[in-house]
Formats: sequence, structure tokens, C-alpha cells
Amino acid sequence: MKRIICLSVALCYIIWPNPFLFAGTSTESINWLSFDQAQKNGQDLSKKFLLYFYTDWCGYCRKLEKETFADASVAAYINSHFIPVRINSERLPKVAARYGVGGVPDLRFLTPKGENIARWPGYIEAGKLLPLLEYIQTDNYLKMGYSEFLKKQ
Repeated sequence: MKRIICLSVALCYIIWPNPFLFAGTSTESINWLSFDQAQKNGQDLSKKFLLYFYTDWCGYCRKLEKETFADASVAAYINSHFIPVRINSERLPKVAARYGVGGVPDLRFLTPKGENIARWPGYIEAGKLLPLLEYIQTDNYLKMGYSEFLKKQ
């Protein structure tokens, strides 16, 4: 009898939609380009580049993708304001070396002409990435330091 009740409860849990199961997930995802695609495509010269260096084995890269990049606000902002490029550092070591990537994850922000703006090495939460994206995208990095920008928010 106990076994039947436990199975019934388990089945109800599996069949019944659990609102917490999908909390924080997004239906929108980032439209990543490969490095080759970004070089070949005629790009929108009004958008800056976001280069995301990762490896397949990196735990913090997976966490960044599952939590930060899966956030609907982050994905929408990146898709609207940046040209996102996802680069596997082990498969393209010359590209990683060109940008001085020593560890992953590593986010690089570049002007539309490919000039360095800023970088963020390591994991970053969605709530901290959004203001950084805005700081870069709005060209406030040319006018003030990041901490000053955050104080004005």
C-alpha cells in the first residue's frame, strides 16, 4: 500500500506542472555567432562585439550559460545591442592568444571596428552583467569609470 501511494505521489509530481521547475529560464536565447561567422558576415557597424571565450570542460562556463546567459533580460539585451560571438578557446587557441585569454570564462567587449573596450574574466551573475552591458553599450565607459556609473544607477 505504501508503495502505491509513493508511486502515485511521484507520478502526480511528474505529470502535474511544477511552476518552480522552470523558474528563471528563458524562452529567448542568445543568437551566438561562431568566430568564422562573425568575420564573414557583414556586421552592423553600430553594434559592439561581445566575445565569450569558453571550453567544454569549464564548470563556470556551463554555469554562465545555464544561469546568466539563460536569463531572459540578459539574452534580450545582448541580442538587441551586441554582436555575440562564442569562441571555444581550445578549438581556436590562436584567437584566444590574440586576445590574451588565460582562463575561461572570459568576456571581451570590442568596438564595431574590433578595438578593445573592456573584459570580464570569470563568472558573472545576470544581475551584475546587465549594468555592465548597459555601461558598455551606452558608451559611458568613455565618460566615467564603472563604479561611478553604478553609483548613478
